[in-house]
Amino acid sequence: MKVNYKLKEIHPRIFLVTIKDTYDLAMTFCRLQEYYESPFKQIRNKTFTMTEFQRLYAKEFGDGIFSYPADWAGFNVPGAVFDDFMSINFDDWGNEYDFTIADIHWTVTKEEEEFNDENPYYIIAAGPDDRETINHEICHALYYLDQQYKEKVDLIISELNVSLFSHFKTGLLNKGYSKGVIVDEINAYICFDSSTIFGGLYKMNKKEKKNFNEIQTKLKVLFETTLSARK
Repeated sequence: MKVNYKLKEIHPRIFLVTIKDTYDLAMTFCRLQEYYESPFKQIRNKTFTMTEFQRLYAKEFGDGIFSYPADWAGFNVPGAVFDDFMSINFDDWGNEYDFTIADIHWTVTKEEEEFNDENPYYIIAAGPDDRETINHEICHALYYLDQQYKEKVDLIISELNVSLFSHFKTGLLNKGYSKGVIVDEINAYICFDSSTIFGGLYKMNKKEKKNFNEIQTKLKVLFETTLSARK
């Protein structure tokens, strides 16, 4: 049994998976996403059971409740990580979400010679009508696939006000992101869904607001021009 999903290559080597049910979306990508960038060292790049992850997540982020499907609306994983993930033997592998993610991997990679280290691919996932989340995840795909885009993003983010960067970093770590993806996530959140990264709790002064608006404009223009060049 598998979850109903749609798969489309929306830009060269960027594949979008859409699943209408938000619970099924999160649970389909949960194990893969956490293998890629979990804040838990015993989970990231390791073999783990879903029970083990759910217990850790509930204690750390859910006040004792496994709130993952309510917490996350979008997912993104480099193809190389997806390939590695599919070679792992998980002791509890075999539920409908595992079968679904395996089917997605097979569908994308059935012509294996198409992708390699020089020609990588990227998987993103979101709800079918969640345009903002889809664009957020495309930011991650571009950051991984396009070295020039990554370098330009890094340069722009380096111009971000120090106090704002510190606030964003703390908020992202508290939300459950790992340290290695902070700049990547700041870029995506500033471009799309900037209200989430603030959490409604931080009031910028005039200097910070001016700096933020300048950074946001630069990042959005870079995103649009880079994406247009890939069509």
